[in-house]
Amino acid sequence: MNILNKLPKNLHFANNCYNLATIVCFLLLFVCTTHAEEFNMNGMPPPETSLQFSDGALSAKSNVTIDVVVPDKWHVNANVVTDEFLKPSSVEIAANGIEFGGPIWPTPIREYNEALELEILVFKGHFQIQIPVKAVAENYDSLTTKATFHYQACDNSICLAPSKVEIQLSGTALRASNNFTNTTSSLKKNDEAEPVEGFAGSLTLLLFAFFGGVILNLMPCVLPVLSLKLFSLIKQAGESRKRLLLLGLTSTAGILASFWLLAAIISAIKAGGGAAGWGMQFQSAGFIAFMVIILSAFAMSFFGAFEVWLPGMATTKMDSAGQKAGLGGAFFTGALLVLLSTPCSAPFLGTAMGFAFTASTPVLFLFFTAAGLGLATPYLLVSAFPKVLSFLPKPGAWMVSLQKFMGVLLLATVAWLLWIVNEQAGGTGVALFAIIVAVSIGLSFAIGKIAPPGIAFAREAGGFAVAIIILAALWFAAIAPRYELAVTERLDVRASQQILENGWYNYSPALIEDFAKAGRTVFIDATADWCLTCKANEAAVLSGSEFLRKMDSAGVARVKADWTRESPEVNALLKSMGKSGVPAYAIYPKGDASKQIVLPELLTAGLILEAIAE
Repeated sequence: MNILNKLPKNLHFANNCYNLATIVCFLLLFVCTTHAEEFNMNGMPPPETSLQFSDGALSAKSNVTIDVVVPDKWHVNANVVTDEFLKPSSVEIAANGIEFGGPIWPTPIREYNEALELEILVFKGHFQIQIPVKAVAENYDSLTTKATFHYQACDNSICLAPSKVEIQLSGTALRASNNFTNTTSSLKKNDEAEPVEGFAGSLTLLLFAFFGGVILNLMPCVLPVLSLKLFSLIKQAGESRKRLLLLGLTSTAGILASFWLLAAIISAIKAGGGAAGWGMQFQSAGFIAFMVIILSAFAMSFFGAFEVWLPGMATTKMDSAGQKAGLGGAFFTGALLVLLSTPCSAPFLGTAMGFAFTASTPVLFLFFTAAGLGLATPYLLVSAFPKVLSFLPKPGAWMVSLQKFMGVLLLATVAWLLWIVNEQAGGTGVALFAIIVAVSIGLSFAIGKIAPPGIAFAREAGGFAVAIIILAALWFAAIAPRYELAVTERLDVRASQQILENGWYNYSPALIEDFAKAGRTVFIDATADWCLTCKANEAAVLSGSEFLRKMDSAGVARVKADWTRESPEVNALLKSMGKSGVPAYAIYPKGDASKQIVLPELLTAGLILEAIAE
């Protein structure tokens, strides 16, 4: 029997949240199945490809020609793109004992794309890519030649997931004779080769989004809200299974609602021609101010400054505070969990979101739903199997002290946000935000005085409305203009610095090209001041004296790309790495600015040095 059918009437709010979430999930799945072509179910078939060496003896004067035929009504992006959300085409080729030069691409076609509302560069129909042979060793083996063509196919309305075709040399050419003809050196057509990506790859990315959401619970950004979840679990440990399941569903509704709100905002930004990325809201001073206000007020409620209550809460048989923390608190902390988790990326999540941010709105919502369900899964499992809570102590008077400790943790989160402000705007910014914190705390105590529990609900609602008006007026009239001026001045100084502390270079696309021409390996660190995972990697790995010494000994140029504030150049860099947010790390091999080795979000010194050695 469905235990939701036995819910008390006063719990219908959470039941309705569950029903709404279920309906929306099914609607999303239905809509996305109608957009199945974006997962390459009914999209462009793989382009026909073949490879052949130039005739005659193989030498440093030889070249390889890759023929590509794109199906009608489709195109693939050129090797350079005009929008950061498009994936450029690229090609890789390797053979034992043969060294190849960089690919020589044909001149792309310029055309106007109505969906993107901009001019793009594309390849259509039949085109060829020339790859020169740079050197041939004595023990070469031409039959080991393998090529990989990476591409993203689009038409006038949609772009498919990035795909690749792997093709291997076949034929009877003899290594000793070193002679080739077109008939003996053709590669398999890719209709004989199994596509590596496409629909199956897109489903894999969807699973990446889900498991990335699960892992996100372990990221540093989430720890402050996890303390709230722990407090809630302790408080509800004695509740019935029915009650706990309801709390889990309500928390999931809050998580999904927050993810859907973010997806809607991102879709609106993309529709307006702007660039969007994971965690981008922390680039906004207004969002940081909003979080500072919410967390300050929430901390004050833990210290007893005020209580949020609803009419009729005390009339139920349940403890009213328990209901408050369970229903409204579960939804609110679920939503807050998402807002505080987005400065962090997690293994799998960055790759999945890199695709989702280039997809259409329904697919974006589907990926955000998968990530939200992943983030909510631990709480749903605890709700469904409450025996795991048996190790928790029973609620008692000691929880008053724990509640105040939770308030301290929330204030620590506020301090972290003020640290971000300091990195963006210096002492001036911190002083301005300190005013916001002080006013938020003062208003919290004022509301507690004028609207204690039991007073007419309209009085409490009126108190909150007045507080919102005061804070909004303070922000827009006095704080925001001065803060933006301080940020601009500080960023201008930072942008003028080519070399940062500890020998790091300030990122620019031209700098990467310069290092490539100089024959240097480049390590890229795409980071942001508000990204706790970035800071954890910096503290544990990237700032270590031994690590820096080994990097310098290997002649590696260390480049830092700062995404603390919106940057078109860093947006394009992240897109080229297949990422939608930070942290993101990549290595450009020695003397080759066209090739990237993308590293995972969580680093070790050994992992980086091993990738450089390869």
